[in-house]
Amino acid sequence: MPFEYCAKDLVPASAQMPITKYKAAALHEVTSEPRWFDLEAGVLKTINFINEAGQAGCKLVAFPEVWIPGYPYWMWKVTYLQSLPMLKKYRENSLRVDSEEMRRIRRAARDNQVFVSMGFSELDHATLYLAQVLITPTGDIVNHRRKIKPTHVEKLVYGDGAGDTFMSVVETEIGPCRPAQLLGDMNPFLKALNVSMGEQVQRRPRGPCTRTGAWVLAPFQRLSVEGLKMNTPEGVEPETDPSVYNGHARIYRPDGSLVVKPEKDFDGLLFVDIDLNETHLTKVLADFAGHYMRPDLIRLLVDTRRKELVTEAEGQNGIESYSTAHRLGLDRPLDSVPERDVKKVGGNEAALKNTHEG
Repeated sequence: MPFEYCAKDLVPASAQMPITKYKAAALHEVTSEPRWFDLEAGVLKTINFINEAGQAGCKLVAFPEVWIPGYPYWMWKVTYLQSLPMLKKYRENSLRVDSEEMRRIRRAARDNQVFVSMGFSELDHATLYLAQVLITPTGDIVNHRRKIKPTHVEKLVYGDGAGDTFMSVVETEIGPCRPAQLLGDMNPFLKALNVSMGEQVQRRPRGPCTRTGAWVLAPFQRLSVEGLKMNTPEGVEPETDPSVYNGHARIYRPDGSLVVKPEKDFDGLLFVDIDLNETHLTKVLADFAGHYMRPDLIRLLVDTRRKELVTEAEGQNGIESYSTAHRLGLDRPLDSVPERDVKKVGGNEAALKNTHEG
């Protein structure tokens, strides 16, 4: 049965005492961008930035939404037939969450003792998902999220997330963290759910988030002239407006004020010193997870079960259902992956150390 949501039911009892002050980074690129349609190059580039963040003493590094292999801008300008060659190449370079490529990213997080928040196009069976992961300094994935409803033409490329992959906020030693997705974050019910879990750090595509009183890391994904060519199918006129696909990364305080405004030609990681205590100043005015909410009048029903097309009856125990995390091995430590599942990979990461070009 669906359950009536209570925040304490979804916060791990083993959560560590939070670190209230730490350094974080958000990716901001002008001269470079995602490695379009190139999974391997995207993984190497990701690892390089994780290394840079670790060397700078960061506890958290945030990558943009659909960082690997890049957001499929082309889907907004094509017919179904025009999309097929692009879909094939995009699918072939999307990232499996249980793959060796993801394990390499997880090892980089562990080697650098840094949290990694990253969006990517996830391939699972024959379906793509708009996915997010939060990786801990131990290399574990503590949050694997899929967008519950792709927006408009995104449905051409992506499927819907299930009940066990839509929770956003996770308690960590650097505070309750949440990855947000652009238009999906407009859903008022999702907003209520996330606010109720007391988030303090958020990675979102744009803008501050004063409703939750959270720090916001807004890494940016730019589309260059060359990238635009790669994202324009044959027979489609390329975009000529220079303001389209343009922008900058931003970092905001809990009160909505801008912390970091990079120079126009800045390229690389934006750094910020986060103080979680600042989130309380905003919440004093309106804490929708506490004193400014009336659960006796308004409550939200949440169902985090996965619904399967085919299920098996298990005697008197009713219907048995597996979790996505268990099926993909995300509930196991990084080093517990069977050797037979691990591909032999050369030292490409070391070869690209201290270069952003990958």
